[in-house]
Amino acid sequence: MSGSSNFTSADSGMAARLDNPTGMQNHDLSAGDAETRLRASEERFHKIFDHSNDAIFVVDPAQDEILDVNPQACKMLGFSRADLLSMPMSDIHPHEMPLLRVFAASVVDKGHGWTNELSCLTKSGKRLPSEISASVIELAGRKCMIALIRDITERKRAEQALRESEEKLSRVLESAMDAIITIDGQFRIVIFNQAAEKVFRCRDCHAIGQPFDRFLSERFRNLILENMQAFETDRKSKRYMLAPEGLTARRASGEEFPVEATISKVEVQQQQLYTIILRDVDDLKKAQAELGKLQLENIYLQEEIKSEYNFETIIGGSQAIKKIFHAVEKVAATDSTVLILGETGTGKELVARAIHNLSKRKKSALIKVNCAALPGGLIESELFGHEKGAFTGALARKIGRFELANGGTIFLDEIGDLPLELQAKLLRVLQEGEFERVGGAQTITVDARVIAATNRDLEKALQHEKFRSDLYYRLNVYPIRLPPLRDRKADIPLLVKYFAAKYGAKMGKKIETVSQKALRDLQAYPWPGNIRELENVIERAVILTPGSQLELGDWLPPQVGASGSRVLTLEELEREHIRKILELTGGQVAGERGAAKLLGMKRTTLISRMKKLGIETD
Repeated sequence: MSGSSNFTSADSGMAARLDNPTGMQNHDLSAGDAETRLRASEERFHKIFDHSNDAIFVVDPAQDEILDVNPQACKMLGFSRADLLSMPMSDIHPHEMPLLRVFAASVVDKGHGWTNELSCLTKSGKRLPSEISASVIELAGRKCMIALIRDITERKRAEQALRESEEKLSRVLESAMDAIITIDGQFRIVIFNQAAEKVFRCRDCHAIGQPFDRFLSERFRNLILENMQAFETDRKSKRYMLAPEGLTARRASGEEFPVEATISKVEVQQQQLYTIILRDVDDLKKAQAELGKLQLENIYLQEEIKSEYNFETIIGGSQAIKKIFHAVEKVAATDSTVLILGETGTGKELVARAIHNLSKRKKSALIKVNCAALPGGLIESELFGHEKGAFTGALARKIGRFELANGGTIFLDEIGDLPLELQAKLLRVLQEGEFERVGGAQTITVDARVIAATNRDLEKALQHEKFRSDLYYRLNVYPIRLPPLRDRKADIPLLVKYFAAKYGAKMGKKIETVSQKALRDLQAYPWPGNIRELENVIERAVILTPGSQLELGDWLPPQVGASGSRVLTLEELEREHIRKILELTGGQVAGERGAAKLLGMKRTTLISRMKKLGIETD
């Protein structure tokens, strides 16, 4: 074997057999030709044997004897050829003797064999994981083995690294709180982590290999397909995309739920895969809605408690206002329903608050509802609340004002504007203390005192069938009629002093006096807007006043104080005054500089009065 093999010429038949594996002989060849071919075969075998990249051992398994080795075997193990030929084969595999015997017996029995469970021991004592392929050959009448041994250390290291990487990936996937789903180009699920199982209510064994369509809304599916196409057509684009808000997915049961998602592309072994990282935001949306509802309720209650009213206490000393004080003190100690009547701006809400603050319910909230300011379609929901899904936009349960007022007082302002269809439901609450939320079937019981107020003539509304008589009589248990400011002119100086001090403090001014002429002019004016209008006039006067004496400016209508002029009706005075204010604001009704602000009225109330009085704006 080129001077390296210890095979004799008698053993060279092995080379011939390897060159002619069928074992067939050509009897037509001459002896010279046969010998030439045999030498050529031996040369080829020797070249393969000597130059193979794998270690080659020729062994006698029965004798545990190494018969020959190639140079690569010496290089791999670090022994010389002489050392290896003097060693038993078992010394090469000292740590796996049982495995070695089983493997050798299997090769002898079957004629061939393969294993990667044996390791070879090098001269330095290092164990090399090996892949061994062996076949049986006959040498001088003995059954021997020729074994090709390959060092697979790097492969084992790569496999271990791959296993560790896969374990890390698996731990990441399974510990992730978000659902991670990987799909192939045919939209089939390849990866479905534990979070995905929880989100979609489906085991991975029922998801992997199946189309992802069943878990997607149509919009979400189309979005993923569009992104997959974008990834393929635009190679320079980002390899991930954020899904927009408003997407929904489907659980295994078909139930849709809101999600947030990202879509990314990855290439594994030349296969295009797409990963969707998906978060179920259903609970988050519910929690946000509930938190928002609680925050709104808290803000509402805080506003009711802390909001600034026209004045902090009822100001006045006239006989008319003293009668109101006496009525409030009497009814406050009871739980009776109160109906407060009076023109706009007379202080109906202030009286309602005084009744509540003097009652045994004062530690609970006073909840206010303006029946004229709410759209007809929302009043029922505001009063009684609604269940989730009761109507379009009802994304969560809402607590109504009556529930908020449980144990306290509810103030129904502008009760005369309550739609007829809701008057029957309000009557039931007054009589039985029960109601149902919109879209709900559960009967809710409340203990809330009702105080109602209106500037309308309810008796006239009864005649025109715009207000239920049974509700009217249920509300009119204890009526309190507030006098207009023109009927309590003796209180005007006190009110002027109070408002001047209030707004002077806000503006850093000290108003010490009011001229007698100014007071006479103020008392001569009929005040169609009542106390609210007076407050706005004094606020404007404080703005205009440069010194310590209040200056009114030219706010008064020209007919006031004019000799020989006819006495105008209240409606005429109101119409004329609203027109003057509209001229002052350039026809602007709403806003900080609008007529409603100057008159101290709500925009909706002013518009209603303008329609009634026939006042039009450009």
